[in-house]
Amino acid sequence: MKLPPQLDFWHPVALSRDLGDKPVGVKLLGVEMVVFRTPSGVGVLHDVCPHRGMRLSEGWTDAGRLVCPYHGYSFDREGCGLSPGSPRRHLEMLRFDAVERCGAIWVKRHGADAEMPPWTRRLDIDITLSAVIEAPLEVVLDNFTEVEHTPTTHAFLGYRKEDMPHVTCELELTGDTVRVINVGPQKPLPSPLRKLLQIQPNDRFVDDWTTWFTPPHAVYDHYWRDPATGDPRPDKLVTVVHINPIDDATSHLFSFTTSVGPRSESVLWKLALKPITKFLVNVEVQRDKAILEKLADTSTSLRGRKLSRFDKPLAENRKRLDRLYWGRKTDVRRTASNS
Repeated sequence: MKLPPQLDFWHPVALSRDLGDKPVGVKLLGVEMVVFRTPSGVGVLHDVCPHRGMRLSEGWTDAGRLVCPYHGYSFDREGCGLSPGSPRRHLEMLRFDAVERCGAIWVKRHGADAEMPPWTRRLDIDITLSAVIEAPLEVVLDNFTEVEHTPTTHAFLGYRKEDMPHVTCELELTGDTVRVINVGPQKPLPSPLRKLLQIQPNDRFVDDWTTWFTPPHAVYDHYWRDPATGDPRPDKLVTVVHINPIDDATSHLFSFTTSVGPRSESVLWKLALKPITKFLVNVEVQRDKAILEKLADTSTSLRGRKLSRFDKPLAENRKRLDRLYWGRKTDVRRTASNS
């Protein structure tokens, strides 16, 4: 089976907490995989039994082996298969490299020379969530790399509609990354939430993110500034969003969130802020999912779009995504008109 070259990069494909004794079927870049847990670690194989084509994710594990429910063929995490009716028969399955990190199962093509994204080594993740979104990778990435939708789509993090003219949007580019820094008045929050986040009613909300493309993901620094001094508040939220293409029309989003600052090790964070933050992040992601799935046009082309100043990252994202991830050359400079 010929695998897409994008599988040479590490992708998160399942949440650790969702993987128990039962195998889990996942799909990435059109390739169906089965993820299963063994005493020696997590295994990931092609989710098609080579005997008669049964989905192995419909089976179970026994003594560290994945058992096909159709004829009882079993496979270890290296893909070595045995037949119960023909003990001398040995089969080799397509296997993938797998690691468990930051609350998720990550996979890549077996033997591919790729490193895990650098953020996985420097952040202690507290909250891991996922959502399947019925929209292409490019369209989902567009949503998560502009803030103009936050007044109408987001419930908590973002800006009011009437404040959008005053929100600044700074773009910093490298050959491999796109960084966007947005600053403006935080939309009103309930008083208990403001107190938990230790922010004031007139604070400036800073939404500062950098997008990488091998694989596609963005690292967000969310923090607040004192409007009088410009000094940042002592704590911030860091969220990482990975967007996997399940196929041409569907994406799998994984979000990883942690708190950075003096309160991150406090009892208050563990008992109150962590579950509240998990709730907030899930609400925002689900609202993004809901609005994306209502789009009338999910074409990945920017041609003919009447883009605003907040949409400048979109074309830059396309260029890097095409070159670094998809491995193709596309000139997107003439695909959009700005207004």
